Amino acid sequence: MSSGDELNVDAWLRGLGRRVRILRLTREMTQDDLAVAAGMSRSFVSLIEKGTHGVDVVRLLRLAAALDVPLAELLGATPLDRRLPG
Repeated sequence: MSSGDELNVDAWLRGLGRRVRILRLTREMTQDDLAVAAGMSRSFVSLIEKGTHGVDVVRLLRLAAALDVPLAELLGATPLDRRLPG
């Protein structure tokens, strides 16, 4: 990975938090609603939305299911914009 491709974890977590919050609000859910649906505490949902706490894969899957979106959408994935080597 070149230095221009390094992952800025803090920025990624803030982006994830924004996406979770937007998806939650568009579904007219409270943080409590999302927490119950995803099997986690409201305070943990709050930390995710603030972008101050990392999230493991299991919790990401639970959030995606609770928000009824594909995991790729929750992660902010976009189509490949580069050719794969080969």
